Amino acid sequence: MVKPDLKEWEQLTVPAQPSKSAVDSLLRSIKPPQLNSEAIANRVLEAYGLSGAWRQLGGEREQNFRLVSADGRTLVVKVASVDEPLDSLLFQTEALEHIRRTDPDLPVPRLVRTLNGQAVTDIMGGDGAIHALRILTFVPGNTLLDAVQGQKRSLSAADLLALGATCGRLARALQGFRSDGAPKAMPWDISNRLIFADQVRAHLPAPVAAVAGDQLPRLESVISDILPTLRSQVIYNDFHESNVLAGFGDALTVEGIIDFGDMIHGPVVQDLSVCIASLMHWSDDPLFAASCLVRGYQRFMPLTTEDLSVLKDLVLARMLLQVGLVSYQTKANNRQAPELEQLQSLYIGAIINLSKITSTDFVSRMMPGVVPMPATTATSPVVASPSLLQRRQAVLGSAYTFYNEPLELIRGRGCLLYDSAGNEYLDCYNNVANVGHCHPYVVDTLARQASTLNTNSRYLHEEVVRLGERLSATLPHHLDTWFFVCTGSEANDLAVRLARAATGKQGIVVTENSYHGNTTNVAPLSLIDYDLQDRPAWVETVPPPNLYRGLYRAGTNDAGERYAQHVSEAARRLDNSGHGLAGLMIDSIFDANGALVPPADYLPLAYAAARREGALTIADEVQMGFGRSGTHMWGFQAFGVEPDIVTMGKPMGNGHPIAALVTRRDLAELVQKTTGYFNTFGGNTVSAAVANACLDVLQGERLQDRAAATGAHLLAGLHDLMKRYDIIGHIHGRGLFLGVELVLDRETREPAKFAARWVRERLKSLGVLVASTGPLGNIIKIRPPLAFGAQQADQFLDALHKVLLNLPSQADFAVIKDTSAFSAFHS
Repeated sequence: MVKPDLKEWEQLTVPAQPSKSAVDSLLRSIKPPQLNSEAIANRVLEAYGLSGAWRQLGGEREQNFRLVSADGRTLVVKVASVDEPLDSLLFQTEALEHIRRTDPDLPVPRLVRTLNGQAVTDIMGGDGAIHALRILTFVPGNTLLDAVQGQKRSLSAADLLALGATCGRLARALQGFRSDGAPKAMPWDISNRLIFADQVRAHLPAPVAAVAGDQLPRLESVISDILPTLRSQVIYNDFHESNVLAGFGDALTVEGIIDFGDMIHGPVVQDLSVCIASLMHWSDDPLFAASCLVRGYQRFMPLTTEDLSVLKDLVLARMLLQVGLVSYQTKANNRQAPELEQLQSLYIGAIINLSKITSTDFVSRMMPGVVPMPATTATSPVVASPSLLQRRQAVLGSAYTFYNEPLELIRGRGCLLYDSAGNEYLDCYNNVANVGHCHPYVVDTLARQASTLNTNSRYLHEEVVRLGERLSATLPHHLDTWFFVCTGSEANDLAVRLARAATGKQGIVVTENSYHGNTTNVAPLSLIDYDLQDRPAWVETVPPPNLYRGLYRAGTNDAGERYAQHVSEAARRLDNSGHGLAGLMIDSIFDANGALVPPADYLPLAYAAARREGALTIADEVQMGFGRSGTHMWGFQAFGVEPDIVTMGKPMGNGHPIAALVTRRDLAELVQKTTGYFNTFGGNTVSAAVANACLDVLQGERLQDRAAATGAHLLAGLHDLMKRYDIIGHIHGRGLFLGVELVLDRETREPAKFAARWVRERLKSLGVLVASTGPLGNIIKIRPPLAFGAQQADQFLDALHKVLLNLPSQADFAVIKDTSAFSAFHS
C-alpha cells in the first residue's frame, strides 16, 4: 500500500483545497528497486556477516529476498526504494523493537541488527543511488486468505474471537510506542480527511456511489469533528486476511502478523474498524462476525463508549476508502479492474446493510465499552455488620474522606470510576491517575516486572537508568542528577535538605495556603494544614499571585513585580531572625490557592529575588508536571525559568508510589559526599518500569497535546456558563487544571464557600467527581486524568449546567455560617 513522500505532503496541507497533482503525488505507488542480487549478497555479508541460500520474493514497495543463513535462520532481506523516507523505515523497526519488549511472544518479524548494532544500513545501486537495507526474521505460515480458501469454509465465532483478540493484543503491544517517524499522512488512513473527502467521493464507482453517496457527509463530519477527540496511539492499521498468517487444526491459530508499512498514529478504534471491514465478510452473518471481532479485541484493548459510537461509521468509511483508492489506482495505471469489481460485489451488500442500521443499534450488537458492576438488589443477601465507614474509623480514626457521604470505589478505567453499587462516575479530579485509571499498558508493565524482579537501586538495572535519561531529556541541561523516592513529600523533604546543605542557611519561603507534603521538614511548609500562628520561625510566606482577589489584581501593570518583591521582604525577615534564606519552594499553578496562574514575569522575578539572597530555587511539579499544562512537560517551563531543583510525584507512576528529585551534580554531591541518601523503595525495579510505562503512554498517546486541546475546549465551555450564571466570578488555571471561583456577589466578590460545596455534592449525585478548594473554600477544582477528552469535558459541562440551573439563591447560601448548618441545608 502506498506511503507518501512526507515533504510533498507538508506542502500539500498548506492550501485549503489541495491541487490534483499534489494528491496524485501522494497516491502514486513507490516502485521496488531492482539492484543486482550479487551486490546485495556481498553487502549483507559485509554489514551483517551473513551468507547462505538466497531466493527472491515479490514486493510492492521493496526488493525482497529470503535468506536461509549458514546458521539455519530464515531471514528476509529488504532493499527500499530511494523514494521511501528513511524515517518511515526506522519507525517500523522501532515499532517492532517495542513489540519485542512489551509482548515477546507475539508472532511478528524481529529486527536483525548489523555487526555494529545498526537497525538499518545502506547499499549503493548501480546508478549511484543510496538505498536503505534492513533484515527481519522470516515469519513462516500461510496467509489467512489462503488458509480459509484452502479449507473452503467460513470463519466461526471462535475463529473471529481469536482474530479480534490478536488484533487487540497487537494494539496493546503498541501502546506507549512513540516515534517522530510516524507518517504525517498516508492514503490508507481513514482519518485523513483530505484523501477521504477529495478522493473517495471523486472516484467511487457508480454502483457504490448509488448506495453510499448519502452517507458521505456524515462520515466526513465524523472524520473531521469526532476522530481527533478520541484516544489515539500508534496503530497497526492493516489487520486483514493477507497480512495475518493462520492455520486450522482443532481451531484457528494465528501464526504471524506481517507487513508493518501502513502503521500510523491514529485513533485506537480505527485499528479495529480496519479489522472488521476486512474480516466480517468471511462469515455468513457479517454483523455477528463484527460483534465477535469486537469482543475478541476488547479482551486486550477495552474500548470506550465514545470509541464504539463511531465504529460503524469507520467500518463503512474503510470500505469506501478501499473501493475509492482501488478505483483511483485502476484509472491512474490504466489497467483492468478485476480487483475493483470483486470489491464492489463484496462490499455493496455490506454497505447497504450498514447504512440501514443506526450507530446506536450497531453498538448494542457489539460488546459494551465498559461493563459496570451489577447494582445491589433487594434479593441480594444482607450481612449484618458495621458499615464500612464505621469499620474504617475504628481502624484509621477520623481520617479524611471526600464528600458528605463517602464513596466506596471498587474499580476504575480511563476517566471513569465505579462504586460498590455499580454507579459510574466521571473523574474530573484525580491527577494521580495521570494517564487514566488502570491503564492496561501500565498495569501489564507492572505485573510483568513484578513477576520478574523487584529489588532496590543499589543493584544495577536498566529501568531506573533509562527513566533518568528519558526524564533528563525533557528538562534544562543543568538538571542531570536524580534521586528517586516514593512520594512527593519525600522529594520535597530532600529538596529542603539540599538547599540547607548548599547554603548553610535554614529558612524556606513558600506561598500562603501552600501544600508541599507531610514529612517533618515539609509539613511546616504546608500551611493549608495548620493554623498560621503555629508556623515555625524558619518558614516565611509570601502572598500567592492572585490576580482576581489578591493584593495586586488584573489591570495592575506591575503586578508580577509587586508580588515578587515579597520574596525579598521574606528573605530579610529570615535574616533578621537568624535563619537566612536557603530556598524558595514554589508551584507553577498554586494548587491549594485555587489553580492560580501567575503573571508572566512573576516566576522570573521571584527566582531572581531568591538568587540575590544566595538561595536555591525549588520547582514543585507534583501538581503541574508531566504535561498537564498542555503547553509544556513541566509547568515552570511556561515562564522561562530554570530552577536549581525540581521535584515530582503523584502522576509519575499513575498511582504507583514513585517520585523524584532532580538537581545539578554539584548540589547532589553535597549530600552524596556527606550524609549520603538512600531510599529502599525509591527507584526499585518495579517502580522504575511503571514510571517508564507512564512516559510511554504520555508520549505515545500524545496526552500533553490532548491536555492543551481539551483544556481549551473546557475553558471555553466554562466561560459560556459564566455568561449565564452570576455565581461564577472567575475562572483560574490552564491546560487540564482549572478552578471555577464562586461568589455571592460579583461586585464585592464575597466568596460562596457553601455554594461550592453544594455544587460539589450535586455533581457527585449526577456522576461527576470534583473537589472544592482554595483558602476561602469557594473554588471548584477540575483536574482530571490527561485521558480526558472533549466528550468527557462536554459531559462535565452539561452536569455543571444542570447543577447551576437548579442552584438555590445566593441569599440562601449567605445565611449558612458553618458546616453543620450546611449539612442540614444540603440534606
